[in-house]
Amino acid sequence: MTATPASPISRQVMVTARGTISFTGQEWRVLLPLVLAGFFETYDTGLLTLAAPVLASGLGVGIATFGVGVALIRLASLASVPVLRQADRWGRRLLLVVSLGVFTLATGMTALAAGLAAFVLLQMVARVFLATESALASLVIAEELRPDRRGAGLSVLGVVSGLGFGAVGGLLLVVPHTPLDWRLFYVAALLPLGIVAYLRRNLRETRAFLVARAANRVQPSLWPRVGRAHRRTLVRTLALVSAFGLVQTTGFFYASDLAQNTYGWSGRFTIIVLLAAVFGVMGFFLGGRVSDLVGRKPMVAVAIGLAAAGTVLMFTQVRGLFAPGFFLAAAGGACFIAVTLAYLAELFPTEIRATLTAFAVACQVAAGSLGLAVVGGLSGVVSPSLLMVILGGALLASLLLLRGLPEVRGCDLICDGASEPPREGAGASEPPRKGAGERPSPRLRPQGARRATASS
Repeated sequence: MTATPASPISRQVMVTARGTISFTGQEWRVLLPLVLAGFFETYDTGLLTLAAPVLASGLGVGIATFGVGVALIRLASLASVPVLRQADRWGRRLLLVVSLGVFTLATGMTALAAGLAAFVLLQMVARVFLATESALASLVIAEELRPDRRGAGLSVLGVVSGLGFGAVGGLLLVVPHTPLDWRLFYVAALLPLGIVAYLRRNLRETRAFLVARAANRVQPSLWPRVGRAHRRTLVRTLALVSAFGLVQTTGFFYASDLAQNTYGWSGRFTIIVLLAAVFGVMGFFLGGRVSDLVGRKPMVAVAIGLAAAGTVLMFTQVRGLFAPGFFLAAAGGACFIAVTLAYLAELFPTEIRATLTAFAVACQVAAGSLGLAVVGGLSGVVSPSLLMVILGGALLASLLLLRGLPEVRGCDLICDGASEPPREGAGASEPPRKGAGERPSPRLRPQGARRATASS
């Protein structure tokens, strides 16, 4: 008996069931020019943390003075919110070109900085457009990839971003032996930036924005109009990402201090950080590809649980629990990044998506700075380790915020002109309600419906 070849639909179902990660040629043409945005973000963060002593010495200032400059540079990323607003007004592609150009220019000029003031000023400009670049890259990936590969694409972005710290570590071995000294960090970044510019030359505007513009949904106002129903969703989302940012940023900062200054683990802590990269990759897979299969809300809950457990374990001051706690926190942080980037893209319509995503990321950054200030201010009265154990346990309370948020995994981001967010519990099998005259995306039809249409 001759075996009947599997239909294209059957093969698609089998591939999805196995959970494999595969992208079409067009999807790779979107991914390749964008995944390096995550690399530059972690590379820049690594320079201001891992390479901070080298930079401070090269600029002729103490580490404490340099730390003040780093705080100013970090806060500059909040200015990316009004810049990203223009992506909802003018389009994603134009802002990607502008942000890459300004960031490249500021990076190259940083290598020529004559002192700390010039360094901080140039890096503040660079950070604004780096934050813009990073947010836009994740947004375009979410809008252009198939709904069932959206999280997987963001996983790739996250995994590539982890290479940034490795690049900084490698250059730390080379910098002392070159006449350029610390300036080599910024000169070396120009080559991959040039490669990215070349790869992006044929990048198109996203279909989601083109459809929104054609339907006259684009809002020309400087600040977007957010409907009442979307406002409720936004408030819950901001509270969720702010709580996570407060605990995660503060936790990793004081974990480094605990390991190196209290335990005296200089070399051992470096090994722990390197091993944590493996758990970071696992976290990106959970928050990306796995959330494509099981939903965004369950994986947000998993990320919060991992981060809370990891924070408590790290700061129990039982040395044997520090490394497992650090690994869990790293996995939870990576999982949260991947799943929330996909979730934010799916929660809000195209005409306000970039603005509200930028606002959420800004709130997470601001909450992290607030956490550092609060724990630092109370450190003379209460042990930072005790405060972190309390904060880690309190993070679990943020799970209650998920109850009022809808499940939107796999929803259509192209014809998403609904006036209200999807109902709670609506997912890929029940797409969000459409506006008048709009047809549901064929990508979201049940497989049986497709077969019935074809046979008729």
